[in-house]
Amino acid sequence: MHLAGRLGLKNDDKYQAAYWKAFEEFFGAHNAPVVKAMLLARKDKVDTGNAEIDRVCFGLRQTMSWLAEAIERRAIASVGKESPRATPAKQGRRSTTSS
Repeated sequence: MHLAGRLGLKNDDKYQAAYWKAFEEFFGAHNAPVVKAMLLARKDKVDTGNAEIDRVCFGLRQTMSWLAEAIERRAIASVGKESPRATPAKQGRRSTTSS
């Protein structure tokens, strides 16, 4: 939840519901629980906290960063907020949003 945290949405119930909806829409109703379980099994605590949503978002950032960002941006837009803008890439890295 590196994008949502910067917008003050980390503990926002509407944002969290929007995140899980976007997550399920991407993976599908049958696959989403399996993917979620796999991501949760990787770490008990991550850089943004120890809640399920923190751990799932972290796991996605570590394995499919483009997808993690897309799901977060979709959830942020669903609650009527504007996502942080992309920042220039650090030397030797592709452009993405800052964390």
